[in-house]
Amino acid sequence: MNPNPSVNLTRRTLGWFLGAALCLGVALPTTARAAAMPETPKVASAAQSETAIERAMKAVVAISPQDEAARKQNGDTEAAGGSGFVIHASGLILTNAHVVAKLDVVEVTFANGKRYKGKVIGRDGRTDLAIVKIDAEAPLPVLKLAKSSKLPLGAKVFALGNPMGNRFSVTSGIISGYDRAYDVAWPVNFIQHDAALNPGNSGGPLITEEGEVIGINTATPPETIFDIGIGLAIPAELAAKIAAQLAADGKVVRGRLGVTASSADAGMAEALGAPGKSGLIIDAVSAQGGLKIGDLLLSVEGRKLEVVRDLSMALIDSKPGDKVKVEIVRDGKTLALAVALEADDDLAGERGKVAALAMDMSGAVGGPFTLGFALRSDAAGRVTVGKVEEASIGQMYGLYEGDELLAVDGVAPRDAAAAMAAIKASKRDVAVLRIQRAGQGTLHVALPLSAEAAKARRPGVPRRFPRGPL
Repeated sequence: MNPNPSVNLTRRTLGWFLGAALCLGVALPTTARAAAMPETPKVASAAQSETAIERAMKAVVAISPQDEAARKQNGDTEAAGGSGFVIHASGLILTNAHVVAKLDVVEVTFANGKRYKGKVIGRDGRTDLAIVKIDAEAPLPVLKLAKSSKLPLGAKVFALGNPMGNRFSVTSGIISGYDRAYDVAWPVNFIQHDAALNPGNSGGPLITEEGEVIGINTATPPETIFDIGIGLAIPAELAAKIAAQLAADGKVVRGRLGVTASSADAGMAEALGAPGKSGLIIDAVSAQGGLKIGDLLLSVEGRKLEVVRDLSMALIDSKPGDKVKVEIVRDGKTLALAVALEADDDLAGERGKVAALAMDMSGAVGGPFTLGFALRSDAAGRVTVGKVEEASIGQMYGLYEGDELLAVDGVAPRDAAAAMAAIKASKRDVAVLRIQRAGQGTLHVALPLSAEAAKARRPGVPRRFPRGPL
C-alpha cells in the first residue's frame, strides 16, 4: 500500500485528464502506428517516482514512551510524543532531549509501521539534543546532516515529523532568518523558518528540496506552543558536533563558571557603581574562583555579557579545569580575574532570571509615587521585608513579605530604618536590593524609584531554563 495517498490521488487525476482528452477528440495514433510504437509503461517504477521527501520520510521516526507504565512514570509530559530521524544505518537516531525527557527506553516507529525498542544512550540538556539506539535487522535509511545550514533567505525547506498525533507529516516553508534566540538562557543560535510546527514536531528534521538536513526542529516562540509562522531549528553543524559526542560518550562534558545570574541593565549597573555599563549580576556562586554574590559580571574571555545566554554561549565549548578571563565590577571597582571552570551540570548552572519582561506599566503607578512595602529589624539584627501592599511597586517588582534584605546597591544595611533611608535618598532611577528568600536562595530585585522609572522598567519574574515547547 502506498504510504502517501497524495500519490494515488495524483495518478487518479492523471487518468481523469487522459479520459477527458479522449472525450474531447484529441488526436491519437492510428492502429498501425500504435502497433509499431514501443509499449510505454503505464506506471513508473517506485524508485523513479519516489521524491526526495518520500525518501527522507523513510528515515523519520515517531518517538513515544515504551509502555503505559513508562508514560505514567514520566508524568505524561513532553515525552508523550515526538520525532527523530536516523543518522547512522546501524540504528542511531537523533532527537531532542526534551522528547525523551527522563526516559531510558522509548518506542520508535517508522513510516512503514515497524516498531523497535529504543535505548536513550546520550543526551545534552544545554543544547536539547539526544541520541536513541535501536537494533534493526538490516541497515536503515539515513538522513545526512548538512555541513552548513546556511541557505539564502527565502530558500524552500520542509519540516518532517509527527505533529499532534498526525504521524509522518510534512509541512513546507522558507528560511526566514538565522541566529535567533529562544529566550535569555538557551545557548543555541536557531534557524528561523515558517514551515508549520506543532507539538510532536520536536526532534524531526528540517530538510532542503534535495533531502539534506539543515536543522532539527525544536521550538516555536515561548509565547505559544502552536504554529504562528515562526519555527526554530537547531543548526545541523551544532547537531553534528553534539551527536558525535553523545554517540561516543553518552554526554557532553563542558565547563561552567558556577554562578546563577540575572540580567543587569545600565540602570542596575549604575546603582552598583558601574555607570554606562551592563552585564549580569551574580545571585549565587558554587565555584571557588573568587567570584562573589553581588558582583557585576561584564565579560568572559572578552565576550560582552548582557543576558545569561551570552554566558552559556561563551562557555559552550569549554572543559572543566579551563581558566577563563573574567571582568567584573565589585564595590564600584573594575577587576580582572582568572576563574577555573568546574564541571557543568547541563540541568543546572547559568540559568538566569530576567530582570525585565514585556509587561505594560502604563497607568500602573497612579497618584503619589509610593514603594508600598515596609522594612523591619528582628532581634538577630536581620532586616526583613514587612507587609507588601497589593499592586504596589514593591509587589510588582518582586518583593515578598519575609524576604531578608542583604544589601542595598551592594551595601549591607545597618538596620531597617537606615536601609529604607538609603533607598529613598538615592539619586538614581533604580535601587538594587539583594534579598534572601526561603527556598529560592539569593535574588536581586531592581526597584524603580520614580513613576517615570517604573514605566520605563518593566516588572521581572523568574524564568526557568527552557526545555522546549514542542
